[in-house]
Amino acid sequence: MIFLKRLCLVLFLFVTSVNGYAQNKINVFVSILPQQYFVQQVGGEYVDVHVMVGPGLSPETYEPTPQQMAALANADVYFGIGVSFEKVWLDKIKLSNKDLVVIECCKQFSTLHGHSHDDDNIDPHIWTSPKKVMQITKLIEKTLINIDGNNSDAYEINASHFIDELNKLDISIKNKLSATNQKNFIVTHPSWEYFADEYGLAQISIEKKGKEIQARSMVKLIKLAKEKNIKAVFVQSQFSDKAAKVIAKEIDAVVFSLDPLAYNYIENMNDVADKIMEGLSYE
Repeated sequence: MIFLKRLCLVLFLFVTSVNGYAQNKINVFVSILPQQYFVQQVGGEYVDVHVMVGPGLSPETYEPTPQQMAALANADVYFGIGVSFEKVWLDKIKLSNKDLVVIECCKQFSTLHGHSHDDDNIDPHIWTSPKKVMQITKLIEKTLINIDGNNSDAYEINASHFIDELNKLDISIKNKLSATNQKNFIVTHPSWEYFADEYGLAQISIEKKGKEIQARSMVKLIKLAKEKNIKAVFVQSQFSDKAAKVIAKEIDAVVFSLDPLAYNYIENMNDVADKIMEGLSYE
């Protein structure tokens, strides 16, 4: 009887500690789905990650919902990435929670300029480079350890494992793209500059500085595409593909859809590499 009482007490304490622990997860907010994936790879069971811009939505025009703003009042950390909606909303988010730790990844790791998303003219699409994601991963690891040092070993192990996966991804993409002599590709929206820079390619964007292409510029782009023998145009679901289809028809090119905002980063970037390789190889 005494043994059974003690066993029940142990089980009660265990369940209580588990339930208490579940309530003490680090409450994380991120701007886009790939970031949610990154934080979950590092934080594992110790984080609860919420994403602002959901599937199919554009971070260019997104406005947080009242429910999201209310939930942010209880957040522990926000990982920014430099996308457009943050320019307006990040200061408001900070005001809603004065204890919130805000980490702006793009400003720390961005090296490419020319895509006007904010006053500094910094291209925020750093996550399209696996090597940049390795840097982001280390920053996530450091941030989580600073908040929750008791689980530092788990964060270090998880981050190391994820960086290994990113290294494998980087090597895989390099191997895939090394087999083509064509280096130029056309996109509707300039999301792939870091990817192009990483793998020796050249992105040519239909959209310029957030504006749709004008007729005169389209004529020049069609001429350039013919000169460079470009046979593929890459569109993005969050933006209009109308101009892309016109250009593709004029240069007899195929149209592929790429999504830089997909959740499963490893799977998606392998798919991106396959499609870009297919497009660059198209005759």
